[in-house]
Amino acid sequence: MAPKLTDMSTWTGRTGKDGLRSFECEDGNFWLEQNATKTSKWAKLASEGHDVAWEFGANRRYTGRMLVDGEILTPSEATKKFLTAEATTSPSSA
Repeated sequence: MAPKLTDMSTWTGRTGKDGLRSFECEDGNFWLEQNATKTSKWAKLASEGHDVAWEFGANRRYTGRMLVDGEILTPSEATKKFLTAEATTSPSSA
């Protein structure tokens, strides 16, 4: 099966000592998997089993877009969809 942007399980690229998955688009943009061992909210989301990746342009600068569970979103959109919803459904908020 050919690698597909929205399905991180198909990504074959690996980067650095951590072996993070990566994907390069035909337009030269580069996607890099979130390191789940870090301490950010996005790393926590990844460590909980979500697929999280960041997009970088052909110049390797962050584009302001991310991929979460197959959806391309801005961090603001991803926060509303994945982080805020989880916070309101946690047992401690019931």
